[in-house]
Amino acid sequence: INQSQLELRLIDYLCQDWSSEYSISSNQEEISFIVFQSLKEEEDEYVEGTERKKAELDIAVHVKDDSGHTAIAIHSPYWMMNKTGRLLQYNADDIHHKHAFTKNNDMPLLFSFKPRHFLRNNKVRLMISESELSDEFSLDTVGSHGKVKCKGIHKDYLVGVKINASSFSLTRIVTFVPFYTLVNKTKYKIFICEDEGDTWTEINPEQPATPFWPENGTKKLKIKVDGCLTPPLKVDFTRQENSLLLHLNDSLGGIIVDVNLSEHLVTIQFSEYRDGSAPFLIINHTNDQTLYFNQSSQKEIEKEELEAGKAVYYTWTDPTGSRELCWTCGPYSGTLKTEERKLFVISFFEGLQRVVVFTEDQDIYNLLGESEKMQAAEQEIILLLQNVGVSLVNNTTSQEVSFIGITCSDVVWESQPRKKKRWKILNIKEGDMLEKHFKEYINSSPIEDAIVELENNYKVRFTSNGVDMRMLQPFDAPLRRHFLPGIKVEYSISPRQSTYRVKIHRIQIQNQMQSAIFPYVFYPVKLPKSITMDSEPKPLIDICIVTRAAGHSEIPRIKYFKVLIQEMDLKLDLGFLYSIFDLVNPENTTSMSPVELFEKDIEYIKTDLNDVSAADTSPISLYEFFHISPIKLHFSFSLSSGGEDGSKEKRATEVIPVQSLNLLLKSIGATLTDVQDVVFKLPAFELKFQFCTTQQLQWKVIRHYSKQAIKQAYVLVLGLDVLGNPFALIRGLSEGVEAFFYEPYQGAIRGPEEFVEGMALGAKVFVDKAVGGLAGAAFKMTGAMAKGIAAITMDEDYQQKRREAINRQPSGLKEGLARGGKGLVSGFVSGITGIVTKPIKGAQKEGAVGFFKGCGQGLVGAIARPTGGIVDMASSTFQGIKRAAETSQNVESLRPPRFIHEDGVIRPYKAREANGSQMLQVYESPLS
Repeated sequence: INQSQLELRLIDYLCQDWSSEYSISSNQEEISFIVFQSLKEEEDEYVEGTERKKAELDIAVHVKDDSGHTAIAIHSPYWMMNKTGRLLQYNADDIHHKHAFTKNNDMPLLFSFKPRHFLRNNKVRLMISESELSDEFSLDTVGSHGKVKCKGIHKDYLVGVKINASSFSLTRIVTFVPFYTLVNKTKYKIFICEDEGDTWTEINPEQPATPFWPENGTKKLKIKVDGCLTPPLKVDFTRQENSLLLHLNDSLGGIIVDVNLSEHLVTIQFSEYRDGSAPFLIINHTNDQTLYFNQSSQKEIEKEELEAGKAVYYTWTDPTGSRELCWTCGPYSGTLKTEERKLFVISFFEGLQRVVVFTEDQDIYNLLGESEKMQAAEQEIILLLQNVGVSLVNNTTSQEVSFIGITCSDVVWESQPRKKKRWKILNIKEGDMLEKHFKEYINSSPIEDAIVELENNYKVRFTSNGVDMRMLQPFDAPLRRHFLPGIKVEYSISPRQSTYRVKIHRIQIQNQMQSAIFPYVFYPVKLPKSITMDSEPKPLIDICIVTRAAGHSEIPRIKYFKVLIQEMDLKLDLGFLYSIFDLVNPENTTSMSPVELFEKDIEYIKTDLNDVSAADTSPISLYEFFHISPIKLHFSFSLSSGGEDGSKEKRATEVIPVQSLNLLLKSIGATLTDVQDVVFKLPAFELKFQFCTTQQLQWKVIRHYSKQAIKQAYVLVLGLDVLGNPFALIRGLSEGVEAFFYEPYQGAIRGPEEFVEGMALGAKVFVDKAVGGLAGAAFKMTGAMAKGIAAITMDEDYQQKRREAINRQPSGLKEGLARGGKGLVSGFVSGITGIVTKPIKGAQKEGAVGFFKGCGQGLVGAIARPTGGIVDMASSTFQGIKRAAETSQNVESLRPPRFIHEDGVIRPYKAREANGSQMLQVYESPLS
C-alpha cells in the first residue's frame, strides 16, 4: 500500500485544468494537503530567460480508516462565493487571491490557507474594488454573520459575510454580499440618491436586487418616483422601518418602504400601498370645529387641516423627522396621548390601521374606549394534569433509553382574597411556616378544630380534615392546603378577546441507560433562598397569550404575549446522544448519499442575491407586547459513552452533529473535550407595538438568542475539563457576593428583624459559594487527572466502575473522605490482584490473544490503579467539601429504568420488577 499513487485531475476550474498526485501510505495523517498545478502556462507573465511558473492550488485531504477500508476525501477547506457585483481580493500571510464577479456566478472560488499555517486560528483580510485591505477576520466561525469594512479613497465599502457549514463538515461556505441592497416590488420606476449626493441610481420594477454602496456618512436616502412631480422624500436607511408610507402626488398615491436590518445584510424594499400602511386614519367627529395637525418636527406654517365630519389618511411629511403628531382643535391642543374634558381623543386599531378619533360626544368616546378594555371571560376551560410520564424505549435493543417526567409541586398554601374567585398562593416562607405547624397539629391526633397562633403575629384555624381552614391574622381569608399540577392549561374567551395560559411546573429528563455518565439530563435548578423565600413557587415554563379582535378585520392582534422560563440544567453525554439517535433513526432508514449532499450544496450556492434578500410574504400580525424572559442554562457535556457500546465501529461512520463538530474543530487546530457546568445567560427579548409576520418574528427571536449564545461561546473554552472549569469558580464567588448584598436589601424593607435574618442568610450563602467554588474547581482538576490515569489501564470495566462511583456524589465531607479512602484501598488491591485475574478473564473471552492482552492490562493496572486511587481519593475529598458547602437540594430519580423481559415485549411498567433489576445491576461481586 505504501507504493500506491493516485493521479488526480481537476477539470475546468477557472477555465483551465489542474493536476496533482497523491501517495497512499499506511500511516497517513488524518488531515494533509496536496498541491494542484495548472496545465495552462502563464504566457502573459513569461519573461525571457526566467523559469515559467505554473499557478498552484492547495487542496486538503482527509483520511479516515473504517473497518477494512480507507476513505479519502479530497476537499477545499473554504468555498468563497462573491455576490457583491465587484472584484474581491483575499489576503492572508503570503496568499493573495483575486475573485472576480461574473453574471452567472454559480461556482465558488476554492480557498485555503497555506498548509504550514492551517491548524491555527487563521484570519483573512478583504479588499473590494480599489479599497484598502480590511481588518483581519476569521472564516471558521460557522453559523455566524457579520459585516466587514473596507476603507477606500472616495468611500468606505461595507461587505456582508455569511459563514455556513457544508454537508461535508470540513468545508465552510463563505458568502460575500453587499451590505445594502435595493429591491423594487412596485409597478413604478424608482430613483434613489444619497442625501447631499448627485448620483441617482435607477431601479426598474421587479428587477433583481440591486447593490447599494453609500458614498458619504449622511445615512439618508433621497427617493423619487418616475412621474411624481413632488420633491424627493428622505429615508434613514440605517434604522429599522416596518411599512413606512411615503406620500406621493394624488395621481400616484404612495409607496411603502421597508428597511430590514440584519447582522450581514440591510434590505431596502419598495412595495405597493396596502391597507393599514398609513400611520393614522384621522376622523374629525366634532360638530363645527376644524382640526389642524402637523408633524412635531415640522414648522407651524406646514399644518394640515380637516373640517368637521371628515376623515383623512395621514403619513409623515418628513420620514426622517420625529414620529409625533401635534394637533389643534378650537381652544384645545396637544399630542395624541392627551385627553381633554370637552374634546375627547382616542386611538385604536382597525385591522392594521391605527385610527385616531377627535369627538365632542362622550358616548362615542366611551363606546370606543370600552372596546379596548380587557374583558371578563364568558367561557373558560381549564385542564389540569397532576403528573405526566413518557417512556422512550428502543424496541431493537429492548432497552429503555429515557424517561421524561412532568411532575406537580410540593405542598403549597393558598388563600382566597375577598371578592375574588381565584386562590392566591402564599410565598414560600409563609407556606413553610404553615406546613410545619399543620403537621404538628395533625401529629397530635386532633379531634376538634384548633386556632393556632404562629410567629410574626399570624393566627390560623386548622381543621382535622383539611377543609374550611381559615387565615385569621394578619388578614381574614379562607385557607387551603394544595399543590400545583404538573400541567395547567387555561383557555378563556369573550366577544373581543381570547386568553391562553399554559403552566408546566417541572420537567425532568432521566437517562435510563445502565451506567449513565449523567443520570439526570435535564431539570430545573433550585433557586437560592434569597429569591424563593419571599416569592411564591414558580413553574418552570409559564406562557400567557392574550389576543384581541382587530375591529372588523381578521388581522391577528396579539395584545400580550409573555414567556417566563426558570433556570435550567442540561447534562449530555455521548452515550445518551447515540441512544437517542438510534431511537429516532432506525437502522433500516436510508440517509442521503454524499453525492446527493454535494448536489444540495451546489444548489445552495447558486441562489442569487434576490433570493438572499427576499422579503417575507406571510400575513402580518400586530404585537403590542411580546416578551421572552432571560434564559439561564447550566450546561455539561461528556465525550464518554458510559457502559459498553456494541456499535463503536459504526459510530465512527455516522454523520451526527457531535462527530461533525469534532471534525470541524480538529480542522482549525482545536479539540472537543468534556465541559463541566458552564452557564449561558441569554438576556430577555422584547417587542412593543410592532407589525411582524410569523417568519420575521421567528427570525428575530432566533437571531437574538443565537447571537448571544455565540458571544458566550468563550465559556466553553474556560470550561474545559482539564482546566478544572475556573469559570464556575468565578461565577460561584460572584453569586456569593451578589447574595450577600442582595438579601439584606430585601430584608430591610420589612423591618429590623428581617434585616438581621437576611444578613445571616447572606453570610451563609457567601461562605457556601466561596468554599464550594474553590473545592469544585479542585475536584474537577483532580477528576480530570484520574480520568486520564484510568484510561491508561485499557480496562473498560475498571473505567466504568470508576465513573459509576463518581456519579454517586457524597452527601458531605465525611462520606467524601470515606469514599476516597475506600477508593485508595480498592486501587491497591485491584492493581495487585489484576496481575493474576486479568490474564484469566482475557483467556476466557478471547483465548490466547486475550490471555496476552490480559497480561498487559494486569501489569499496567498494577501501576496505574494505585496511582489513580490516590488521585481519586483527593478528588472525592474535594467533592465532599463541595457537597458540604452546597445548599441546593439533590435531584431525585422519578423511577428506576423499566425492566424488559427476554422476549422483548414491552409490558406495563412494574415498580417491583424495575427495583429488582436495578438492585442486581448495582450489585458488585467480590471477584470483580
